[in-house]
Amino acid sequence: MTELETGARIEAGDYLRLRQSVGWRSAELSDAAIQAALDRTWNVVARESGAIVGLGRLLEDGAFYATIWDVIVVPEAQRRGIGTAIFERLLEQASARTTVVLVASPAGKPLYERYGFTSDDGRGVAMLMRPNG
Repeated sequence: MTELETGARIEAGDYLRLRQSVGWRSAELSDAAIQAALDRTWNVVARESGAIVGLGRLLEDGAFYATIWDVIVVPEAQRRGIGTAIFERLLEQASARTTVVLVASPAGKPLYERYGFTSDDGRGVAMLMRPNG
């Protein structure tokens, strides 16, 4: 059974393991820098038998904007609704904001589109720049 913990703290090592499990690039930062970033976000953690199997992060300004980051589910737990459940909790937390933004992986894009996310909504166009990568 999957349990979701909202507003959870996640350790840098667990975060790095999740990233690695889905083949994302390693973070070229110290564990302390990673932990500081994780501690600034509102997190949803999915656990099965105590082990972390998924994560989603929300960074917001408290008034206008929120961004969703790192919706990750380990491969062996994918396709069971865990990512959707995490994403829905993030959207609930961000529901009072005027704009919610995310950067999708190709695998996650269909999920986000089902919830109305698009790269061009007629009023704004999503843009991305990776200065170091």
